[in-house]
Amino acid sequence: MNERLSLRLRPSSALAWLLTAAYALAAAAVWLAPLAAVWSLAASLILVGALARDLRRHAWQTAAAAVVALDLREDCSVTAHSLEGGSREYQVARGTFVAPFLTVLGLKGEGRPRARFVLIVPGSLDADSFRRMRVWLRCRCDGRSAEPRARAV
Repeated sequence: MNERLSLRLRPSSALAWLLTAAYALAAAAVWLAPLAAVWSLAASLILVGALARDLRRHAWQTAAAAVVALDLREDCSVTAHSLEGGSREYQVARGTFVAPFLTVLGLKGEGRPRARFVLIVPGSLDADSFRRMRVWLRCRCDGRSAEPRARAV
């Protein structure tokens, strides 16, 4: 049997607020650090740019590369569909974090050195789909990853 869980993500104002609060906290830490004002300003500008990128990609889903749909399969492979209409194959990565308030889905692509992450909050999916995704990731993909592990002999 080849089970599949298909999810259609939607924009989330809760995720937008969460990201904004996290970046504001980072900016506050920069300004409280013993740095020259010019370095604090430069770091703040970089944080503003990163916030804008992350809001477009994760919360508002207006960036071309934004993931708008996911197909999870029982072998922990994932097809991620972007806003621009493309799709890519991934494996669930070790960096995946699953909690009741936030899921950070790590996606490891074939031959890619770094994982891609998709931020999913309860408002991104209906309640039942969010619950099913969390259970799926915890029960089927917990401990699995795209990187091979050494086995005990």
